[in-house]
Amino acid sequence: MQANSQSARPLLLFPGIKQADLADDIFSHLFYNSELQIPAMDPVGSKDLAFRKICTERFILSICYSLLQQYLLVTIFLLFINFSILHPISWIIGTVRLLVSFYPWIASVPLAAAVTVHGIVLAKSCLLESRYHSTYFLKLYRNFIQRSVLLLTNGTIGCLTAWLYTRFLRDEYRLLFLTSEQDETVVLNDRFVYLLMSGVFGGSYYFVKEHPNPGAADFPIILLPKVAQYGNNLSSVFTKSMKKSVIGMFIYMSFYYTFSYLFRQKLASLLGGVRLQGDSTLYSFCNVVMDIRLLLYTWLFSALILSNIHLMHVLFRIFLTEPQHFSLETSIFQANDEPLLADALAYKQIPIVQQLAAEDLCAIAEAQDNLRRKQLFALTVPGGHPNNWRKVYEVCMKLIGDFTQELDLSIEGIEPKPAPPMVLMGGVLRPTASMDKERFMKKQYNQNFGIRSLSTPTLAGTNGNSEHHAKFHGKAVEHVISLAMMLKRVPGYDFLFVESKSSKSYYLLSIQSQLIVKVTQSLVAIASRSLAEDTYGVLQNDLPCIVHTLLELKKVVDKIGSINLDVKRVDRNYIALKGAVKKSLYRFTTAFGPYIKHLVIEPDDIKALQAFVNFREV
Repeated sequence: MQANSQSARPLLLFPGIKQADLADDIFSHLFYNSELQIPAMDPVGSKDLAFRKICTERFILSICYSLLQQYLLVTIFLLFINFSILHPISWIIGTVRLLVSFYPWIASVPLAAAVTVHGIVLAKSCLLESRYHSTYFLKLYRNFIQRSVLLLTNGTIGCLTAWLYTRFLRDEYRLLFLTSEQDETVVLNDRFVYLLMSGVFGGSYYFVKEHPNPGAADFPIILLPKVAQYGNNLSSVFTKSMKKSVIGMFIYMSFYYTFSYLFRQKLASLLGGVRLQGDSTLYSFCNVVMDIRLLLYTWLFSALILSNIHLMHVLFRIFLTEPQHFSLETSIFQANDEPLLADALAYKQIPIVQQLAAEDLCAIAEAQDNLRRKQLFALTVPGGHPNNWRKVYEVCMKLIGDFTQELDLSIEGIEPKPAPPMVLMGGVLRPTASMDKERFMKKQYNQNFGIRSLSTPTLAGTNGNSEHHAKFHGKAVEHVISLAMMLKRVPGYDFLFVESKSSKSYYLLSIQSQLIVKVTQSLVAIASRSLAEDTYGVLQNDLPCIVHTLLELKKVVDKIGSINLDVKRVDRNYIALKGAVKKSLYRFTTAFGPYIKHLVIEPDDIKALQAFVNFREV
């Protein structure tokens, strides 16, 4: 019966969306799958629905404000092209009259649809679970569909933006066909084609140049109102877009000059064999260069398209990083559908949920008002158990412990940093390589270039057939090995297909370290404040484990500084993680300094904490 129902299920554009629930909650089901093309899955649980509802509300607000943003950009464009210094009042009144008319709203419908689709794709990208890709080729392969759809939507927004802005220009810039003055025939308008293609190029150029990652949301250090955040980004985005559009305009001009003749011929044939304005590519290019107004429109279109797409990412970041207060306690006497903080910290399917939970935990730890910390330290009724703290504590310890273990495993086998050269009077004495190292390097060189040693013994066959078979098999193996060695010598092979020793460490430090920094500092802050606020002593038995976990993390972080790891790529995250661990240990020893020997059990931990107690840790 189940197989028949699945076979009769209609084919949908987005698998995993139930047709019956499509009208009720389209965004909730649309954002369900973690990939763009995967089969339908089992129904999600209540926790998944609660977390996805939080994200869905933010995505809908981001898309709605992105639609309103289009009319802001149209207003800027109209004020620019209708500028009149001699008649400022008529300039402003005419622009306002044109904006409130019915025509701009109708003409902007295709662009609004493209912006909505692009927002859905961005929201889908934000819901993807962060995964480790061992090689760069595997990363490109896994993200190919997502990046292709983003490139397509960027180009579509650029094309429709250019088409919308040309509706307010003169006939020689907004009409696809013009009437020739010589023989009264219909010809293809090169200026309109040039502006339309500049929009496609502008959207694609932003995607290729910027490489935006929608899933990466940087939480602000100081939280400002949404209007203030958008206003601060608005001026900087316009300034940067105007500068970048100058270079992009010249790149597009050379691109159009190279492929314009072939493109115009194809477009003319698709439109029913319309005649071109000029058969000469050089003549068409000269007409473009000599038209100053056309170049000005191209630069303005590119600047507004770059600003539009970049501001969409700004809006998504503003709404995604809005603080979310998770519930800390549940009661058996009343139903509580709000997601718990501990469940949000452990939810890895959507990284933004974990980041929001870590920010909420940090807000609880550092808030001057201790109302939510009282909930964390409270005992359950009935029962009198510290379940609120226990859930948060276990999740935090698991996150820090798993990260420490994975980071320690990722740096195994990496060579330590070479010893510094010995400086003598009158020169520098550098250590020489040993004979074993030279022999190993020679052997590796011979293997890479297929050089065999003459002293290698050969196996004698018992008869002619076995000897012939052995020779044939040996030649086949040699051909395969030589082919593999040839492929390895191709430039870029190691970069694409070989996993580097530091790739897993780079992934952990660049993707997961921000969460660990927040959790570590928040956990120690709560423990420090519990000395005065924890009236029931729910944290007393967990303090030794917290200290031991932090010291284990510190050991692994110190190892990274002593090995030959390319930390320049993750310098910011590595320094932040190292500083967060030291700051947390200093804060702990400052709060519990007189009670260290009574709290910490392990002798090694006590010895390691003495440097922090005496403020002599380096």
